[in-house]
Amino acid sequence: MCKNNNCAKKHERGKCECPSGKMTRFIEPCLLFCLSQQASYGYELMAKLDSFGLPKIDPDPAMVYRTLRYLEKEGFVLSKWDTGGAAGPAKRMYKLTHKGLGLLHLWAESISKRKQALEIFLTLYNERFKKSKKRSKAAVKNSLRRPI
Repeated sequence: MCKNNNCAKKHERGKCECPSGKMTRFIEPCLLFCLSQQASYGYELMAKLDSFGLPKIDPDPAMVYRTLRYLEKEGFVLSKWDTGGAAGPAKRMYKLTHKGLGLLHLWAESISKRKQALEIFLTLYNERFKKSKKRSKAAVKNSLRRPI
């Protein structure tokens, strides 16, 4: 479920019931892409996630670090403690491996195929429902209550 209350308001629902918020897996290819540009710290990577068009909520640090740990465990990234910086706590620096670059390429291929399927769906949806430029609010509300 998405965390966007505007979606619920638009469809006159108490809460959003669309699955559009399930973008947790999309963080993995985003992190891999960022690391393909340069090695980075976890908080730097979280700041870069905004550039991928994720919902306008702060990325969950626990989820980001959990993903980074998984990627490291599987050999897609390497990390090491950086203790030589300015005064302050040590930071873990993440770096993409050759195996991780291969996974990034697989993600790009998968996303491309998924994008094609989504474009087909939206074309069919628009042909079916966008013939009349505006659907009445009552029609939208009723369609959510009963099967077609």
